[in-house]
Amino acid sequence: MPPQRPRHRLFPRRPGLTLVAWAAPVALLAALVPAPAGHAAPGDGPTLAKEDTMHTDVSTVLVRAPRVTLEEILDRVARGEARRDSLLRDQSFTATLRVMRDAEGKKGPILFAETVSRVYKKKPDMVRTIELRHYEERPEKDGDHDDMDADFSPSMGEEIVNFAFRPENRKNFRFSIEDRKLLGDHLIYTLAFAPRSALAVFEPSGRVWVDTKEFVIVRQEIEFRQSPVPLFLKNIKHMVVERDRAGDFWVLSRVLVRMELTIPIPKFGRAFDFAMAMSDYTLNSDLPDSLFANSHGKGGKSKVRVGGGRKRS
Repeated sequence: MPPQRPRHRLFPRRPGLTLVAWAAPVALLAALVPAPAGHAAPGDGPTLAKEDTMHTDVSTVLVRAPRVTLEEILDRVARGEARRDSLLRDQSFTATLRVMRDAEGKKGPILFAETVSRVYKKKPDMVRTIELRHYEERPEKDGDHDDMDADFSPSMGEEIVNFAFRPENRKNFRFSIEDRKLLGDHLIYTLAFAPRSALAVFEPSGRVWVDTKEFVIVRQEIEFRQSPVPLFLKNIKHMVVERDRAGDFWVLSRVLVRMELTIPIPKFGRAFDFAMAMSDYTLNSDLPDSLFANSHGKGGKSKVRVGGGRKRS
């Protein structure tokens, strides 16, 4: 059996001094700081080990590379978003729209209404929405729920995500780089934007997270200095827009908004939450034109109640 190394105590034991409370920090320091010589300790002290099997010396290498400018990043985001849009020919997904009332009430958010639909889009301008399920806490007597209908644009561009970064809108906003982070093998930029004019009180500000592999926006947080509908909405407290990966594309996956009303409404309360989730994407599956035959032709909208009830084309 090989001889044991002498053990050392970081601090010498002194009569009347209790070191129980120092046990954890002393054990940690003992692994980092050599113990002073000449202070042998009983067997219950921390043991120091020295690794002497590796004798390497790696010299420091200074790497010089030009940093991408903000203007170039904005150009790349515009190109990345345009490329994504151009490669999508058609898509279908399930959309779940949910409204929660009394968002800041004592009982917490309460489900007021929910609609689940299947949405079909095809370039250049065809769209159809088929309602699958609908729930209302307090349904209207005639069964109508026009206020819960969600009209989807036939565009693949998802302007709700990139409105400030579109070339035609960039002149209206100021941009800045807030952060750069390496997430796995992805470099993520955090870019902030705000209205360029102080008079644009209804324009939103916020920040986006850009995946530099494709230079597309994967998340956005939006704030409003003043409500865009001041007579109805007191403010929009927070808005989050997220994308998720579906095959080779980033697609809209979630929109979350909390709104505070100017005056309480009996069936809503003071504040309510609006949430929409998109899932079960099918992309570039060559949807037939006949699927859109009942949607007023190209560019039209179609709402169809599946399983009975009213039908609107």
